[in-house]
Amino acid sequence: MQKSSIFFFLFLPAICFAQSDTSKLLRAFPLTNYTVELNDSTKVVQVKVPDGFSLKDKQLGLIRGVYKTSHNDTVQKGYGRCNLIKGDYYYFTISHNTSGVAIKEGDLLYTFVEKPVVYDGQILKLASHFIGLQTVYETPLYNPYSIFYQWEKPDETALIDSMVADIKFTGNYFIQNNPSMDVLATKGPFKGKKTFYVMTECKPGYVKDFLDYMIARPRLYAGREWKISEVFATWVSEGAPTVIKD
Repeated sequence: MQKSSIFFFLFLPAICFAQSDTSKLLRAFPLTNYTVELNDSTKVVQVKVPDGFSLKDKQLGLIRGVYKTSHNDTVQKGYGRCNLIKGDYYYFTISHNTSGVAIKEGDLLYTFVEKPVVYDGQILKLASHFIGLQTVYETPLYNPYSIFYQWEKPDETALIDSMVADIKFTGNYFIQNNPSMDVLATKGPFKGKKTFYVMTECKPGYVKDFLDYMIARPRLYAGREWKISEVFATWVSEGAPTVIKD
């Protein structure tokens, strides 16, 4: 049996359970710099979880890389179980890394957790992939840990309004100070419009469409912080692909 098939059957019970049990959520935790090589194919890795949160002994986990320069960065790097717990630190024994890419600090360990009793909107889904968003001045727009403890719909509405304001501000700044950087959208809903102009006319609906795209394509964004104005501008200039909903 191929290793990919082994992985499928290993995770199938957890996946099926999570799909039928809406109390489960797939969540990512970044690896620390602690790695111990047991042999050529098995490593012990460490994640630190926030205060008041816990994982279970023998819990399944899967490692994925974080996007740096290409999609190859985001490959699956093996899977295994939690075999040691020391306070807030959890140690997973990981094998079956057939990618040829070494596990390193900052890679993401995905595992199923209890779904938090908070507003289940777009920001919770971003945080579950450890995606952070910043203003143009690199100020975090939210904390991807605290979302899981306290988050309500008004918080999400206010955050999206803040994103809209930051995108508008950035678009206006570049129109006035560096208009040569503007890019024409050649396809999509903004076809024929300049990217900076679209930014100055940004609406909450535009941001929500973009966040839906991020959620549908998490491999591009997971495990890193991004300036919302920059990634939004890239999305617009590349045709603003949107998620088709039922």
